[in-house]
Amino acid sequence: MELNIAQLKFIKIDQLEESYCASLVDNKEFEIIKGYGATVAEAINDIHHSII
Repeated sequence: MELNIAQLKFIKIDQLEESYCASLVDNKEFEIIKGYGATVAEAINDIHHSII
């Protein structure tokens, strides 16, 4: 399964030097929580892990 980032309305992805930062944002794009990882999927999983 391929991840289509364009379909994620409330997640902002930033590419850092050698990793990614995924931020859960509200409808005004205020960052609520961040996750980091070597890939986009790892960064999103880091957000998920922090929420649980």
